[in-house]
Amino acid sequence: MLHDDKLFVVGGITGHNNYVLDDICYLDLKTFTWSRTWKFVGRFDHSVYLWGDRVWVFGGLSEEMDKIGDIWWLDLKGSPAFDSPPPFGSLDRQTALARMSSSSRPSYSMSPPAAVGSTGYAANSSSAQVNPPSFQLTTSPPVAPGTISSLKFISGPDIPSQGSGMHFHIYTSGTLLDFVTPAATITPQECSLSSLELDTLRWQKLAEGREIFRTGYRWHYCTMNEDGTKAWLLGCPTDPTATDLGPGGSEVYLR
Repeated sequence: MLHDDKLFVVGGITGHNNYVLDDICYLDLKTFTWSRTWKFVGRFDHSVYLWGDRVWVFGGLSEEMDKIGDIWWLDLKGSPAFDSPPPFGSLDRQTALARMSSSSRPSYSMSPPAAVGSTGYAANSSSAQVNPPSFQLTTSPPVAPGTISSLKFISGPDIPSQGSGMHFHIYTSGTLLDFVTPAATITPQECSLSSLELDTLRWQKLAEGREIFRTGYRWHYCTMNEDGTKAWLLGCPTDPTATDLGPGGSEVYLR
């Protein structure tokens, strides 16, 4: 996530015992130096967005590897620690990673996806093959400066359940879009497209799955144009022996 010539990194997972990280830091793109690390929220395979001088974190897997629908936000405005330049050559995030080696938290095994890119990650998907370098850790970082808030969505007619289906999250103009796509645990009829307005934190269902998704495909990637008026889902046939189905795509008009 980019903000004021800074590349922010929130959470993630290590290659040692699959430890879910709970930190936030940034790389200053003017000096190419890292900031120190702060404690924020433990998340993996989540979505991150900057809107209204706030860092928004939604969905993904918690530190217990549970799929969750919580949304967290951190106010950046008025936080001198985020505005000041980092110390030259700081690698504080690598230092902070070492707490996993002495932690009593359990480790988890994760199945790699069928196909991943050169980075080892399946783009915008719910599974990843994780092989980053290992680190030696010692200390826990301080809590991130600024106000940290969160909201948990329990249930409702317009709230998409994060525990079922394959979810793709993208953002446009202060709105989070949640595509619930077909998977082994959900039928195309149960899929949907919903939106969450970050200003009001209210969900709205925009379309049912049968109105959006082509049948006979599984979806792997979601993207949007710069205007925020169109979103595309890209995928492949669910039946590898099918001869009448080529690479698939689904186009959604948002306005």
